[in-house]
Amino acid sequence: MYAYPQFPCRNVRSLDGFWEFAYLGADAPQLEEIPVRTIVFDELMAVPGCFDAAPKYAGMRGVGAYRCIVEAPANAKLRLRLGGLGLRGRILWDENDIARNELPYSQQCYEFNAGPGLTHELLILIDNRFHPVDTPLFHPFYDFYGYGGIYRSVELETLPEGVHFERVRIDTPDLSGRVVVSGKLSGGPAPLSAGFDGSEPEPVDGHFDGETFTFEAQLDTPALWSPDSPNLHTVTLQAGNDAIVERFGIRTIACSRGQILLNGRPIRLAGYNRHDTHPQFGPAMNDELWIEDLQILRDLGCNFIRGCHYPQSQRFLDLCDQLGFLVWEESLGWGDDANVQADPKFRRLQLEQTVNMVETSINHPSVILWGFMNESGDDKEVGASLLRELAAAVRSIDRSRPVTNATMHIHESIALDAFDVISFNHYPGWYEQGNLSDPRPLDRIPAALDRVLAKLDGQEILRDKPVILSEIGAGAIYGWRDRVRGIWSEEYQADYLDTVCRYFKSHDRLNGLALWQFSDGRTYAAANVLGRPRAFNNKGTLDEYRRPKLAYEVVKHHFKSLES
Repeated sequence: MYAYPQFPCRNVRSLDGFWEFAYLGADAPQLEEIPVRTIVFDELMAVPGCFDAAPKYAGMRGVGAYRCIVEAPANAKLRLRLGGLGLRGRILWDENDIARNELPYSQQCYEFNAGPGLTHELLILIDNRFHPVDTPLFHPFYDFYGYGGIYRSVELETLPEGVHFERVRIDTPDLSGRVVVSGKLSGGPAPLSAGFDGSEPEPVDGHFDGETFTFEAQLDTPALWSPDSPNLHTVTLQAGNDAIVERFGIRTIACSRGQILLNGRPIRLAGYNRHDTHPQFGPAMNDELWIEDLQILRDLGCNFIRGCHYPQSQRFLDLCDQLGFLVWEESLGWGDDANVQADPKFRRLQLEQTVNMVETSINHPSVILWGFMNESGDDKEVGASLLRELAAAVRSIDRSRPVTNATMHIHESIALDAFDVISFNHYPGWYEQGNLSDPRPLDRIPAALDRVLAKLDGQEILRDKPVILSEIGAGAIYGWRDRVRGIWSEEYQADYLDTVCRYFKSHDRLNGLALWQFSDGRTYAAANVLGRPRAFNNKGTLDEYRRPKLAYEVVKHHFKSLES
């Protein structure tokens, strides 16, 4: 099944499968300068997939070329949907350039004319080389591996003649069942019909402003969405020869007096930071892996997932909608300092990808928080100004969800007032070990968290904002048990997370806890890896193959007790 939205009147084809492939190497020209007619395709590569996750090209930085031969009606209007790629792409149709893709992990769509003939060539060039100008949104110092490939599904739609729908937005302002539907009808205006929850579409009185439309409806039997009861509704819109089906949930999320309110009731968020990552496939996760991860998270007693540190797959968010997980979605960024944040292209692409994320995921009831720029330089004006710009851009599109940012400068940040929820990453007892002769500096954890909460409660402008401990954790090498129970042992990690969970349970001022991290994941492979055994971030409660460490049962015990 395709991710929502769905288009029942269109010819929609998945292009997932085996594509022809050619590796052009590390010395290939810039993407725009590659003469595509000279490429010799002599291999096959899976889509979705990452060429540098395959044994032959593991660890290589260069250009990979993917080619797919497809059939499409002559001169038809087509839309190509790319669920996400990285690090940079050039897309061509019959050797004609369609687009450049400079937004890793972001879903993007491209419309074009098929041209003459029935058989066509779709060519996607992927560059995974780090370059401050070409790939400003991904840097070699990021603490997760930057793969090259087509991470997520590729779909091709044949658009109908006349009018056709773009993405439609569903707003549920309250819990009464009142629904506000808005969107764009290319080629419109035109008569609209709508049907909810499988009912036959009937004419609606839509207000058009050019091609954009809006109308309101009242559901007869509205069922609310929550983690305990993830009820979902659908709306089918028809106009001309086109139709679109969107899925949505009726729920509200708000902040009030230091609490996060779901459907008007306080809720505490307990869960994990989770990467799309697998040692064999990189970020090219399949449905089975997504479901397995969500089953594990449910077994752990989690109700909350922070999708770090990039836009999530729409198929994954569909699963979260169905299963009742609460999601923090954020755009791509990790530890970018003032020099990076001052770059005009970096700032432009940050804005572009963040707006794209919000517009793409707007209808998912599971998404309750928007975020961006993890651990950015918010202690300096150049970073703080970018955060304020991004927060304003998000609110200009969607005021129904809180905005947050995971800061690592909780004591120095000059941008905390810009957010609805204060979120901070903190690793006392790990990176801040104090007495180096102490192999188990667990006592630093409560003291450090006490100082953070005291700081927030000491400032009037922050006192009533909800607070999330958005990252905290300790590394452990899977299978290494040590009688000293010191750092890198499974015992130390289990004791560490036990201390963290006990603190969270006893301090209601913390509205949410996202442990770092769900599973071990491959990280940078250069000199920085000296601080990352195995070239992995080993702070997962599970290893990279989802095998649980000792900390698993510890966290499960604490999170399950929160459910009662």
